[in-house]
Amino acid sequence: MFTRVDHINEEGFIILYKAKLVESCVVRATDGELGKVKDLYFDSEKWVIRYFVIDTLKWLPGQKVLVSPSSFDSVDLVDNKISVLATKEQIENSPSIEEHQPLSRQKETELHSYYGWAPYWIGSGLWGMSNVPSIAEQQRELQNDREPDDETDAALRSINEIKGQITGYNVMGTDKKIGHVVDFVIDDHSWAIHSLIVDTGSWLPGRKVALATESIESIDWVSKEIITNLTSNDVEKNSSTNDSISELDGIPIDRFK
Repeated sequence: MFTRVDHINEEGFIILYKAKLVESCVVRATDGELGKVKDLYFDSEKWVIRYFVIDTLKWLPGQKVLVSPSSFDSVDLVDNKISVLATKEQIENSPSIEEHQPLSRQKETELHSYYGWAPYWIGSGLWGMSNVPSIAEQQRELQNDREPDDETDAALRSINEIKGQITGYNVMGTDKKIGHVVDFVIDDHSWAIHSLIVDTGSWLPGRKVALATESIESIDWVSKEIITNLTSNDVEKNSSTNDSISELDGIPIDRFK
């Protein structure tokens, strides 16, 4: 059974999930199954999920298949299913992205143009002109007036990179190391990342804490460290022996209305 918590804002309910639940989903096109979620690419500047990486189960070997939340028709995280508004043929003929190559802004522009996704990098909102994923029709005039700079690299990173196969990035407090990342907390409305779940390790054995992204000062990608403005005392006061989202303190409400 997965854990979740319902937060109420002016638009209704925002349900928070662990990323590992999303990563267990099967993704379907309008005419058949595409495969399973392999990874999630997130924007390390705005802390939001930008793409789902799909394992096509040998259907398109050597090609990285990305889908944006802008293309989602329905999301059922209870039954682990996500449906996208595209056919298998459309996805097969989409701009190719090599499996082990970084995603450039030029490639993103090609993908967004091909599928009709709104360019999230144009505008001040979480998703361009909006705080939720949308199609390009809503932003076509702005997109025509201002073409993105193809030389600008997207600030995208892999969630699996941060979590690690064995142990995730170290999380540093102002006075000591406070643990390592084990999961992310996201919603399926804006696809914002609300918190990182941190295992406090040997200094607080058996405990975890939800680290709000607002408390992150910087990320050192070379040393694989997340630098925060928290003291070890802050972490200890908000830690829990239960890793259920609803039991962890520090989950922000209405971060993005």
